[in-house]
Amino acid sequence: MHYKLSLSITGFVTSLLLTLAAYFIIVRPEFFHFDIKIAIIAIFSLALAQSLVQLIFFINVWKEKRHFWNLGVFISTASIIFIIVFFSIWIIDHLNYNMR
Repeated sequence: MHYKLSLSITGFVTSLLLTLAAYFIIVRPEFFHFDIKIAIIAIFSLALAQSLVQLIFFINVWKEKRHFWNLGVFISTASIIFIIVFFSIWIIDHLNYNMR
């Protein structure tokens, strides 16, 4: 019980720190001296780290007793979402370039 509580507290604190880091990158960009592209990459990296923290500490995907059925479904869903978002941004960028 004590181990599970400490894991939850660790996950909560890590999640809170990642959220605050993303917030301060947006609110106080002059503190970090980021240009817009670096700020976007940092926000996406923090979002990815946040999702991994949620998976490890709260959803417990890695501690599943059965076969990795849920992990496989999760990975395929995340892959489809990544493909849709990445190629949508790519298409919009090329349409914007071709409209100039």
